[in-house]
Amino acid sequence: MRPTFAIVLLSAALAAPAAASTPAPQVLREPSPLVRGDQFSRRLLSPLAAEDVHRFLQAGGRRLAPEAFVPGTDAVDLYVPAKAPPDGYGLLVFIPPADDFPLPRDWHAALEKRGLVVAMPRRAGNDADVIGRRIPLALHAHHLATTNFAIDPARVYVGGFSGGARLAQRIAIAWPDVFRGSLQFAGSVVVGENRLPPPLRELLDLARRHSRFVLVSGSLDLPNRRNDAESRARLESLCFAGVRGFGPPRLDHWVPDGRAFAKALEQLEAPVPDEADDACASKLDAEVAQALDAVEDQLARGDAAGARNALTQLDDRFGGLAAPRSHELARRIMAALPENAD
Repeated sequence: MRPTFAIVLLSAALAAPAAASTPAPQVLREPSPLVRGDQFSRRLLSPLAAEDVHRFLQAGGRRLAPEAFVPGTDAVDLYVPAKAPPDGYGLLVFIPPADDFPLPRDWHAALEKRGLVVAMPRRAGNDADVIGRRIPLALHAHHLATTNFAIDPARVYVGGFSGGARLAQRIAIAWPDVFRGSLQFAGSVVVGENRLPPPLRELLDLARRHSRFVLVSGSLDLPNRRNDAESRARLESLCFAGVRGFGPPRLDHWVPDGRAFAKALEQLEAPVPDEADDACASKLDAEVAQALDAVEDQLARGDAAGARNALTQLDDRFGGLAAPRSHELARRIMAALPENAD
């Protein structure tokens, strides 16, 4: 008889998974090397916001750091398939919207078929602090899995449900060198809004080449379907080729059943087209340049305050695409403001 593999809790010293329905709880004992304060400001904030934070902290002799890691405090639920693929397991770091979220049993067949490990941090629900706790826990979960199992780096993803899905999208955009895409159930964010600016140019170019964003909201979950449409359109306007999704029928605000979950995984693991959309990239660069020109013209007319407001909006909308010119404009605007005049 084929053994039943339950969700198990693993520590950093985990041995090979065993077929057990009630394994002993294990906890996180080692932090992810990705969890560093400078990483967070560089990857999660817009360029000008990150510079402001750095300047503020530097003035006080401090540095940005996430919540301190305390070994033995937090746990990660891991689903480990019975058999690893020849190139190693795939990995899905899944962020729940609640502190305790059981993995649906009808997802197991699709996970077994694809050899996909699921790592789900506990106590990482919507009420937890995003920068100080939820994102670090997701990265700790990634570290736990990759240090204890043979994981194929080309098949590492982040996903979630509802608020967890929105956070997963944010992580996938900020760390495209770690995660190859995001699986989002009933939750998405419009890039350039809601404190999610496009990443730095080198990260954006990397994400364009290989990231997949699969947006899945039920046919009855109308608010999230509308938001998915806006999110998908914005990603495509930023020249992402791997944006996909569908709406499972008769599903409201909930995760899909096993069949729809398998379809979502198929879309997540489908390759991104190799050819670059040079026309899209050129159009986008021209749009950014035009917006920066408008700010520069406003400053030249003597409206430093108006130029500052316009540049702040531009920084949110285009993020790393406007750098480094946005930094140079910010310095000139600050020098021209009346309160900074000699």
